[in-house]
Amino acid sequence: MYPSYIRQHGFDSEQTRFAGKYGLYLYRDTKYDRSDQPTGIPALFIPGNAGSYKQVRSIASETSELYYDKILRESDLQNNGVRPIDFFTVDFNEEFSALHGHSLLEQAEYLNDAIRYILSLYPAARKNQQVDSSIQPLPDPTAVIIIGHSMGGVVARTLFTMPNYQPGSINTILTMATPHILPPAPFDWQISKIYTDINDFWRNGYSQGVTPRNSLADVTLISIAGGNLDTVVCSDSANINTLVPASHGFTVFTTSIPNVWTSMDHQCILWCNQLVKAVAKSLLGVVNIRRAGQTESSQKRMTLFRKIFLTGLEDPVDLDVNIPKRDPFGVINFGKVSYQFLDMGQRLVLNGSVSAAKAYLMPIPPPAPHSTLNTFSFLTDQSLLKDSGVDILLCDVMTKEIPEHNNKIDLSVNNLTLPTAPRLSCYSVSNEASLVPASRSDIKSIIHDKSFNFLKLKVKELGDYQYIAVVFSKELVNGFLIGEFVDERITLVDINTSMKDLLIDGIHIDAFPEHFALVSMLRIPVIDSSLLTYKMSIRRTGCVDQQIFAPFLRQSISTMYESKFIVNVGDLDLNIHGQAPFVTPVSAPNSRRGLELQFWMDPTCSAPLSLDVELDLYGSLGKIVMRFQMVAAAFPFIIVVMTLRAQLREYDRGGPFLSFGHGLALFIRQTFLKFLVIVSLLSIYQSITKASKTYSLVDLFPMDYASGDMQKAIKAKASFNVNDTLLGNQDPFFWFLPPVFFIMSVGITTLCWFILSGIVRILTFSVVFINRRAKCVTHLVNRPSETKASILFRRAHKSLNTQESWDRYHYLQSILVLLFMLLPLNLPVLMVWIRNMSVHWFAPFSWDHSVMAIAPVIFYVEIITSGKMLPRSTGRNSQAITSFILFLITVYALLYGVRYTYLLYFSSLGFLSWLILLHIRESLWVDKTLIVYFQNILKFNKKLS
Repeated sequence: MYPSYIRQHGFDSEQTRFAGKYGLYLYRDTKYDRSDQPTGIPALFIPGNAGSYKQVRSIASETSELYYDKILRESDLQNNGVRPIDFFTVDFNEEFSALHGHSLLEQAEYLNDAIRYILSLYPAARKNQQVDSSIQPLPDPTAVIIIGHSMGGVVARTLFTMPNYQPGSINTILTMATPHILPPAPFDWQISKIYTDINDFWRNGYSQGVTPRNSLADVTLISIAGGNLDTVVCSDSANINTLVPASHGFTVFTTSIPNVWTSMDHQCILWCNQLVKAVAKSLLGVVNIRRAGQTESSQKRMTLFRKIFLTGLEDPVDLDVNIPKRDPFGVINFGKVSYQFLDMGQRLVLNGSVSAAKAYLMPIPPPAPHSTLNTFSFLTDQSLLKDSGVDILLCDVMTKEIPEHNNKIDLSVNNLTLPTAPRLSCYSVSNEASLVPASRSDIKSIIHDKSFNFLKLKVKELGDYQYIAVVFSKELVNGFLIGEFVDERITLVDINTSMKDLLIDGIHIDAFPEHFALVSMLRIPVIDSSLLTYKMSIRRTGCVDQQIFAPFLRQSISTMYESKFIVNVGDLDLNIHGQAPFVTPVSAPNSRRGLELQFWMDPTCSAPLSLDVELDLYGSLGKIVMRFQMVAAAFPFIIVVMTLRAQLREYDRGGPFLSFGHGLALFIRQTFLKFLVIVSLLSIYQSITKASKTYSLVDLFPMDYASGDMQKAIKAKASFNVNDTLLGNQDPFFWFLPPVFFIMSVGITTLCWFILSGIVRILTFSVVFINRRAKCVTHLVNRPSETKASILFRRAHKSLNTQESWDRYHYLQSILVLLFMLLPLNLPVLMVWIRNMSVHWFAPFSWDHSVMAIAPVIFYVEIITSGKMLPRSTGRNSQAITSFILFLITVYALLYGVRYTYLLYFSSLGFLSWLILLHIRESLWVDKTLIVYFQNILKFNKKLS
């Protein structure tokens, strides 16, 4: 690997207004390509939040190595339009695109300009290339391939919604560890709006009747998720099944990708060698330089992506796409071939060595109801690639003479000879086999370079074929092969237990399966939540040393493409990913509820398995915390607001301003239980609402006087979805999470108050100590006289004992806690601002991140630090308004604080603005009273005179 990054200086300020902020580079691996001009097919890498443009290195280098060391030597691929890929990459100066929506929009605008510039480089470059005159001239490219990491995938989808997007300039997008559904940190209103806009755009972009500019008919999107090891982005949010139809995209986990098999963290997904090889293979597989879009048709792209990224064991989504074409193998004349016929239903088991030029024929059972054998299963450790020496064929007896295929087998007879030697016409199904990880007693980890081939065929889909033939054209040495017809229904076991029994007692199976077969299925419908993890222990006693291969299993769910393979089964973790919160569930075709465990076991061994499944409490807590991180910002804020409301209520009634601790105790004693009941009821209602329930003002307040169009407009503008509230939970079992989080938030708030109070006390004692030391020094130097500073300090110290001073101290402490809770909402913007300053980018932020957005905080801090105390609201109207504002903030934060966290800050600005008005009103009242007082004095003096 010899990376080189060539800066595209031609992409300057005349091409884009962000030339001074960002940079465009062309990657070259100098071992293979020393040209500084693009020569192949354009692709663009988009880094994620705080990502580097150099992260393209692993994928680009592996793609170059695969092309120049292998594909370049295959003339067929060259003739099909495969060419090297020119990887362009973008330097965003490691910008925090996940924290600032305006930065994300700037990146999208820059990238559309960059794509236009990249495409403009190729007409001249291709004219300079030496092209054979007999070959049709290559078209100028009209599209680029996009690879996006993390937030780079969101930026890639945003490109289509920008005004400067060039229709048709993007047709293939590959994202890695991208949070497609929800923003990972919803602290900015603009980034939440961007998510809403692009998700609506993509949901409607594949519909019929959309304009060509908004059409996504030729766009394919593949989302690769890292799984459990990705602790930066929750992989539930990478699921695009609600955004893209199955014909144009899917979500796959790295644990499902053949020869990868393992989970990956957020950065590892870019450089893991197994995954990088699969990505490089897929990119070179879909390119076609002879098409203007530089790629194959969307149907061919999806076929190849499914072949490379999926195991083949998933339920088919579109049979027209997923069933591969069966190539004719040729004619087998068994008058000249060594062969062996098996009886109907007899299992084929080969272990060790098999001589070359031999065929085994298994008669295909008739379809139901004439036979219960409905599935053919086949497993081998041998390669089934072309010319590998092993072929799996579907054959039927030829009833008339036809010209023999060039691939006919002519092998010597070494077995029994039929009276009339049949001739079979065969088709190969070897390419339909799926790769599964190899499992032997000496293999302890899923990460290895060995694999098995597994083939599963339904009898009803075999048509008129009469035999399945296993043909060896080369000698099999130290290998195994197992094939059988079984009744799949008896190999499937459903564990119908309740969630209560599962959590309390677990699942214990002493003998599984009852009917021994190569493949058995265990389905547990109750395990369908991504918030719970389990511990599973599998044991098998007997025939361990004699088994052909060690038992292994595949853990999967049917709602999305997530598979996990566990080899040489023993103790393992069970956990799944599922629907992201705040998203309306979409049922996938052939979806079934629950976890599915597919076991492969040596059928020649009659020893059963014993299984034990128990809840993993600590693992489940970790997943819950990972899923609902924003609760730590929203719910403690509610506690602070409710405490402040209790403090102000007591203060306005004429009592002292309570300390934050006393106010918190008062809130818990008077309001907490009522509030907890309301939260529980709302959570129960949300969790039992099966569909996406939407309410509007028309539903709540019927408007008979309004026209139909007006009512529709009101519903569209003033409506709310039940799924957007609270935690977005749609699982009835987890109705208790909001009240539990609410209780935990009391502890979080109390801890924050203790920490802040301790810091204030330490600083106060430090200041008092320094002042006392200064007083002592002054007294010793100038003993007869007392300095002015000491007099002021003595007076201030005495004033601390007054009730007014304590009221002000407690009030300032409560305001400090409130502003501290808002700190996480403002720190991300500060980080973005500092980053822009560091790269000398001084463009102003949007209005919500300007000085005006923080003006109420600045003004109010200036008021309270000048020595003024909040005036009491003696009138009922003022008290009612203060209480009502805090109540509205509480309700809104409870319903939308987790989904739209940024609104907590704006609601606080409204409350601080009201407090400023109270101070202004008090000041005006005082000024008016003084004026009247002096006017009365003047009148009295005139009378005396």
